[in-house]
Amino acid sequence: MRTFRKYAPLMIAKHVASFFKGQFIVESKGTFTFDGGKVIIDDNCSESEKLIGREVNKLIASFLASSRTLDVHYK
Repeated sequence: MRTFRKYAPLMIAKHVASFFKGQFIVESKGTFTFDGGKVIIDDNCSESEKLIGREVNKLIASFLASSRTLDVHYK
């Protein structure tokens, strides 16, 4: 479990994407769980926790989209 002293979405997204499963804490925001390389957003989360989860998941999705390359073969 890693603790982030301030909310830094890019650093959190890199942490979630690299460890794939676990928990992290943002000191003033709360504890978050991630599995499958994405932050889990429950119904009982507060709105600020849901916003953080969505933002981090969006950054992770952009990492994955940018890392995929087209397999083009030239003749």
